Amino acid sequence: MPTDLSPAPERFNPTFAEPRQRAGMPWSPPAPSPAIPQRGPPPREDFAPEGSFYYEGSVHFHSLGKTLYRFRKFAHGLPASRAVVFAGASLKSISDLLPLACKMANQRANEVHLVLMGRDDVSIEGIQHVNGIDDSDCPIYWHDGRVDYAQWSTDARMERAVASGLTYVQAYLSPQAVITQGESSEEVFFLQGIEKKARELGTAHIVLPTATRDIMWISSLDSHSLQAWNDMRIEILIQAPTESSGSFIRLIRSLKDADYLGSAPGLTIELPHDVDPQLLRFLKTMKWPSNTSNKVTLRRRVRHGVLDAAEASLRTAEAFYPQDPNMTHVLMLSPQAELSASFYHYLKHTVLKYKYSTNAGQVASDLLGISLELSSSLPTSDESVNFPTLDTNRFPGLDEREAMLVSLGQVPNSNAALYFGDKWVEFQSFLSERLAKEVTSPHEKVISERYPAVMEYLLEFMRAKDYYLLYPAARGTQTLATVHSDLFQPPEEYSDENWAKSTKPDNVKDQSN
Repeated sequence: MPTDLSPAPERFNPTFAEPRQRAGMPWSPPAPSPAIPQRGPPPREDFAPEGSFYYEGSVHFHSLGKTLYRFRKFAHGLPASRAVVFAGASLKSISDLLPLACKMANQRANEVHLVLMGRDDVSIEGIQHVNGIDDSDCPIYWHDGRVDYAQWSTDARMERAVASGLTYVQAYLSPQAVITQGESSEEVFFLQGIEKKARELGTAHIVLPTATRDIMWISSLDSHSLQAWNDMRIEILIQAPTESSGSFIRLIRSLKDADYLGSAPGLTIELPHDVDPQLLRFLKTMKWPSNTSNKVTLRRRVRHGVLDAAEASLRTAEAFYPQDPNMTHVLMLSPQAELSASFYHYLKHTVLKYKYSTNAGQVASDLLGISLELSSSLPTSDESVNFPTLDTNRFPGLDEREAMLVSLGQVPNSNAALYFGDKWVEFQSFLSERLAKEVTSPHEKVISERYPAVMEYLLEFMRAKDYYLLYPAARGTQTLATVHSDLFQPPEEYSDENWAKSTKPDNVKDQSN
């Protein structure tokens, strides 16, 4: 019988546990090695690097097992974890993360954990005291994941320790997401260790692009919403006007000034056959926030002449197809629109909440998309829009206590609205069948010709499927989108002289939510 084996926790290798789990064999994760805390620096080997960071010994944890072990139930496949983990190596980043973590914990939608993984030898109680918090007003679970001899460890050892610590965190907590700060306030070894191991474990790693005070809305998202943070994609679609491009340039400038949380969406611009020379000069020098040319796509129509309503609708529908219908969505913008710098924050929050949250089942099924604009008039007449009162039984995820209230409307929007990828694919099939029937049974037009022809079919589609758009409520004070009339141009398919004479730009009022 062997007598030279080290304790079982020290011999734990997560790679052996994964096949056992897949085979259905019971497995309980061992506690991280509770190495005896050492006082003073470790001995320096002859081949050790110069400088104060020289230790490269095996990885042991003093305290991690003591706090993780109580959560071992998740290793046996019990109810899905609601855990969200905040992690940090820098005391600066920990101080920044704490307000967001505390607010999220007080929402009670998630089980919030915070893991320390740095070199600083400061107690958890000391960190709480410096940041002015205690367990009563900040009900998060603390874990000390700092490796032994961290103060003297090389960056390579610290990176290994971070990866090893995250493996234990995954084994015990099964977090839906790990949230960290970015390069500006975090250690390189920490971010590299987290990123590599999170990718290997299939755990969402959310790197915050700014201070948490600017994105506190994240606290209202549940763990399932956060799991989709990195996978959700938004593509912007704009159809450029045929004549003066002043309004279009104004829109592009507002898009360039927006905050995209570190990752700008793709932009597709549909150009007419006859393009305004001023617009071509502008596009030639335009710099998109991503600084990557493949984020911007220009498409110029080859066919000369004006499209009819059916052709224009097909052109719009065919301009976008999602790579992943469940994760990629299209934001349709009118050249007359101008967006606020924070519009993307609102979109990301709203899509994650109503498309991917635990309670989004019925909501996601009935929503065609999300509007950034609350129109002052219906696209069919000049009557005021009366949105229905929220039916909380049918839409349990719509919370009237939100900072910006929302309402439902069974009316499409072409000025500034996001349409979900899966619903857009469904709309393409609907439009194909609808146009085939229209050859023998033309339909009566409902939508005003101030709007693109595709709006007519979107309205039919919404009524046929009982779909809705989520609109910002009129009671909200924040303006996400403004639609201007000073440079108004009718849709190309309705730009004949008779229509232009009967519908003057003066009849189109500035609209904002």
